[in-house]
Amino acid sequence: MYVLILAGGGGTRLWPLSREHSPKQFLKIFDGKSLFQHTLERARRLVPASRIYISTAQKYLSYVKKEAADIPDENIIGEPMRRDTALAQGLGALIIHQRDPRAIIINLASDHLISPVSKFVSDMQLAAKFAAQDKFVTVGIRPRFPHTGMGHIQVRGTTGVRFVEKPSLELAEEYTASGNFLWNANLYVWPAKLILDLLKKYSPKTTAFFPRIAAAIGTDSEKQVLQAAFQMAPTISIDYAVSEKIQNFVCIKASFTWSDIGDWSEVQDNLPADAMGNVILGTRGRGEHIGVNSRKNLLVLDKQLIVTVGVENMLIVDTPEAILICNVNDDQAVKQVHQILKEQKLLKYL
Repeated sequence: MYVLILAGGGGTRLWPLSREHSPKQFLKIFDGKSLFQHTLERARRLVPASRIYISTAQKYLSYVKKEAADIPDENIIGEPMRRDTALAQGLGALIIHQRDPRAIIINLASDHLISPVSKFVSDMQLAAKFAAQDKFVTVGIRPRFPHTGMGHIQVRGTTGVRFVEKPSLELAEEYTASGNFLWNANLYVWPAKLILDLLKKYSPKTTAFFPRIAAAIGTDSEKQVLQAAFQMAPTISIDYAVSEKIQNFVCIKASFTWSDIGDWSEVQDNLPADAMGNVILGTRGRGEHIGVNSRKNLLVLDKQLIVTVGVENMLIVDTPEAILICNVNDDQAVKQVHQILKEQKLLKYL
């Protein structure tokens, strides 16, 4: 078994704390550790450090090497630019396959919270046993509520019927009520050779440069070839590139609890609250909060005093460059704010 961790995302829904220079997977929000560190701890329970590979943006290499000092440098892949998960996972599979043609790869995102780890390890080991039979395997999550922001997997026992992209609210309610759908957490497990073959079949533009990359790995031209490959490759997720096009895959129902920390509501749900239901988070400074008749709020403090009076269900994120204030229920709109900043060329706030 091998583990491939994807750690190149930006986490736009956790703006303004998560920024291009400090993405969410490296923020120390939970138990004084980053989400990336939590992911590494789970990976080490599955395989030795020598069989953990990490794919990240080149600008985050310093974060990765600092927090993953035991991972060999040759196992860390620096992506020249973002091209979504199909290329990242395909490239990781290519490099691992060159080392071990019989490799089974467990793919992990760097921004998930999972507990208990013991059940996670058992489920992923079971998935690897299925994958060793030359199967495409995924571990799905039982829906906690109708979720329009999650891809879904239709299942029949351990047989995956189909992958479904993010549904409308009406469909999400129908899926959840049926009991026949799981959330797609992108917890994929597959033989390296199988995913390379599937990518070549269903997304040939993604793999067009793979022969040249394979020949260049470990040579002086490696960086140049990778740059060209990323420039030419399409931006496409593994779900669109492969998952939604295959049949006869294996889907295991997770026995652990899972959250992708995809928005501020998930942060609030996974942190302890005070007697008034307020969650107070101080990640970068020693700010203080005084609340008068204030309930069920999420406050992210920096270095100043934040006072709330008669405030309920609000999100307040204080950073040196920007302050976000909104209803907690509107936190999905934070991604729209990120887009507006781009459109108005306020790039210093991204």
